[in-house]
Amino acid sequence: MKIKFIQLNMWGNGPIFNKALNFLVIKRPDIACLQEVFDGHNLKINPSYRALDLLRKKLGLKYFYFSPAADLVVPDGKFLHGNVIFSRWPIVRAETTFYDKLFDANFLSAKGKFDFYPRNLQRAVIYINKKKELNIFNTHGIYGLHGQDHARRLHLSQVINEQVKGKKKVILSGDFNVNEGTKSIANLEKHLINVFKDERKSSFNMRRKPVVSGYATAVVDFVFATPDVKVIKHSMPDVDVSDHYPLVCTFEV
Repeated sequence: MKIKFIQLNMWGNGPIFNKALNFLVIKRPDIACLQEVFDGHNLKINPSYRALDLLRKKLGLKYFYFSPAADLVVPDGKFLHGNVIFSRWPIVRAETTFYDKLFDANFLSAKGKFDFYPRNLQRAVIYINKKKELNIFNTHGIYGLHGQDHARRLHLSQVINEQVKGKKKVILSGDFNVNEGTKSIANLEKHLINVFKDERKSSFNMRRKPVVSGYATAVVDFVFATPDVKVIKHSMPDVDVSDHYPLVCTFEV
């Protein structure tokens, strides 16, 4: 069984949300792991704040699991904001694990203290044709102005390892907010295959970032898998759909 998988940070209320939505609709993934997704419902506001509703309506993927990290207060209102896993097949079990800061019911974006924004790890158990069980993990790492290790990021990698260790048919993806080559990423590589290992200079869309900045040499978006998940092909399309590039994989399980 072949599976088309997409990983993408949706860039929250970024100015090109519709491009990200259209990209996903055109690519037609079987499973998508997304970060920075809003769950608002006011039809009069920017459509990016209604991301979850629009994704549910347009992707054609019946099953989903949303894990908000916070109720985020922005100039346009207050909206749940977090990670979501979409699947063509039933999600039979799901759980959310927070790393070190729990759900915040009133996070003020105006204060800009996103280093302290709650982050979580999603796990969705998906049954394909009622026979094959997949363990899909999705996360958004701890923010900071540098992509190097620190105690909280190392703790995050330890939590993930505890979750994936010993499980079969695991796919883990996300915007980890920590660079390739760090101990945090090496910790994950003890149990999982880094699908794009050493292939990229940056995973940021530099059309949307300052030309002279650390983003140009920062690889923070990853897809990992256990050895029992065969990678048929993988790519990072050079498309202007977010401030991050999407990661597109075809797996065989």
